[in-house]
Amino acid sequence: MSDPNTTSSPSPDPAASGYSGNWRDQRRAERHARRAAWRNGSHPGWGGLPMGGFIVLVIGVVLLAGNLGYSVPHNWWAILILIPAVAALVNAIRFYRAEGQSPRVIGSAIGGLVMLALALALFFDIGLGLFWPVIIIVVGAAIVARSMWR
Repeated sequence: MSDPNTTSSPSPDPAASGYSGNWRDQRRAERHARRAAWRNGSHPGWGGLPMGGFIVLVIGVVLLAGNLGYSVPHNWWAILILIPAVAALVNAIRFYRAEGQSPRVIGSAIGGLVMLALALALFFDIGLGLFWPVIIIVVGAAIVARSMWR
């Protein structure tokens, strides 16, 4: 058995494969390149706003306002359903820009609209007896629409 760090063992032509002889040096160079890319801002991630922090901040402000005597709706928590609804609608827009009309676009859009409607119904105290049949109709329409694009 040979040591993978030595170049004395028979190996393929290093120039052809890009192998420098020491895999640790190669990994170290890759790691430094990734770190440099993150520092320069050319990384593939978004690197945007910390949404979790903003959500906790908003919840804290609402609770503080309620404790200080300000008028806060009794079902303010229904607004938290808007977070995944907006995320689903943003994904639908991103999928549409990348792929055009596809089942992924329809699925994300319908999911986002259903969550948006649910959040608004809960926030404004719309009776769920009227609301649930509409949701079933929308889900059925989504299934039909997705099957048309397959």
